[in-house]
Amino acid sequence: MEMAARPAGRAPASSARRKSATDRRAELIGIGLRLLVDTPIHELSIDQVAEQAGISRGLLFHYFDTKADYYVAVIDAAARRMLDQAKDSGVGTSRERLREIAMGLTAFIRRRTRNYVALVRGATGGDERVAEVVRAARSELSVRLLHAAGVVTPTAWQQLTARGWLAMVEEIAIEGDAHDFPTETLVDRLLDNLVHSLEAPGPG
Repeated sequence: MEMAARPAGRAPASSARRKSATDRRAELIGIGLRLLVDTPIHELSIDQVAEQAGISRGLLFHYFDTKADYYVAVIDAAARRMLDQAKDSGVGTSRERLREIAMGLTAFIRRRTRNYVALVRGATGGDERVAEVVRAARSELSVRLLHAAGVVTPTAWQQLTARGWLAMVEEIAIEGDAHDFPTETLVDRLLDNLVHSLEAPGPG
């Protein structure tokens, strides 16, 4: 006798039972990350996530207390992916290391522009925890930039400059597609600006 086909996207119940809580959480976050490529975080459907995981909506809330908790976990994972793309290998000149960070960040943003805009411009339901994830990622990126630039003990002005430069990178990466600017061209122009700004004396 022919067995009925299992609905697409659903895992066998036995498989669901075998997974540890850690594995299940990782799976659910992974599904959220995949959906996040095309869907802003505040538009993610919990029902769709549960269906793709082969579990009930109620079981999803066994691993995450609330929908907001799930969203925060997904955004945190997305931020870590962004940081993974904007790495400083520590190899080469300061310019080469800065370019490595900037190329990774700019390419990441340009691949996920719609979602990135929704994230950094506050369309995430106003959850302060999400905002903190974004702030922490930007802070880590600014530390990487200063380290790659050879700034051992940054002044307050240099710290502010790095944070402001990152905001400019975000804006230009987001809007650059409309003008068909190649990523390499954008990055080289941005690096010229960063190097000049870090060398400039601060106010006062």
